Amino acid sequence: MNILVIKFRNIGDVLLTAPLVSALRAGGHRVSALVKAGTEPMLAGHPGLDELFVYPTRQLGESRSALLRHELAFFRTLRARRFDLAISTTEGDRGAIAARLSGAPRRRAPIDPAKDKHWRRWLINEPVAPRPGPRHTVLRNLDLGGAEAAINAISVSLTVNDADREAVRYLLAEGGHMPGRPLVHIHPTSRWFFKCWTDAGMAEIIDRLIGRLGVQVVLTCAPDARERARLDGILARSREHPIDLGGRLSLKQTAALSAQADVFFGVDTAPMHMAAAVGTPVVAIFGPSGAFDWGPWPNGHTAENPYPARSGLQQAGRHHVIQQAWGCVPCGQDGCDGSKRSDCLDRLPASLVMAELEAALDQASAA
Repeated sequence: MNILVIKFRNIGDVLLTAPLVSALRAGGHRVSALVKAGTEPMLAGHPGLDELFVYPTRQLGESRSALLRHELAFFRTLRARRFDLAISTTEGDRGAIAARLSGAPRRRAPIDPAKDKHWRRWLINEPVAPRPGPRHTVLRNLDLGGAEAAINAISVSLTVNDADREAVRYLLAEGGHMPGRPLVHIHPTSRWFFKCWTDAGMAEIIDRLIGRLGVQVVLTCAPDARERARLDGILARSREHPIDLGGRLSLKQTAALSAQADVFFGVDTAPMHMAAAVGTPVVAIFGPSGAFDWGPWPNGHTAENPYPARSGLQQAGRHHVIQQAWGCVPCGQDGCDGSKRSDCLDRLPASLVMAELEAALDQASAA
């Protein structure tokens, strides 16, 4: 069978479709994927993927009519592949429309019967009702595989090439990295600041790791002015001098850096998932979002949720999740009362975070 997997979401969301691709390939099928521009590195090079399509975006100076012509040509290309089944892994209309336009006679997507729109039945003819209760995103994606998926031990696959590894080694050496000493990769930022811990807290952890434990620290952030300014604020509060690679790495290079680190430390964001995918132990801070559906996936795990608790400290494999055990956590909101700030993160003590980091470093050194 010829199957198209569609994911029109952000970087981490796309990466977490990798196990679905693997399961469909293990079922003996030809598998392609369709994603939006900028997210394609998460599936590029996936060993189970035959073809990767990137949805056309409007270029600078391009007219709407020109974009429409490109979109029509794009869907002609998709239809020429003669897909038997298109799976849109999100509940949004855009993925469902793309599934219909792909020409696949069978079209599957998660659709909550209580929220169903009647016209969507023309788009999706194999609706899958989401299972009730908390369920990790990796498992929700796999639920859509149906009889076509062969699910065994579940891993998130992310391919990094030699050029990316070599580029990272060069930048680390340029920054003064000394091989043989423990290395912690810290990615303290997210595009959503309500998911970020305090600058003071991050600076204190950097100082403790370097000054007290003698650990080398390398910092990253996205090539975004707001995130770069946030990273500068952390550095201004720190007494120590970590290696600063903020804004200098591609997505695959960021993953290559995590692969060379002993531990990754950060917040609920795509690089956290990337670090887990390349097999690096993760210590992650969670605030408004739930680890039960977005926690770092422990590769090789079975089909049960690795983070069964609603909140609090949790460990899955070598990954540690830090979250306040408050009744309101996780709330799923963009900060308390729409403030874009999360009290559960602002009031998270550095001593608790440091204890989890030390435990992760001890486990890494013993492995």
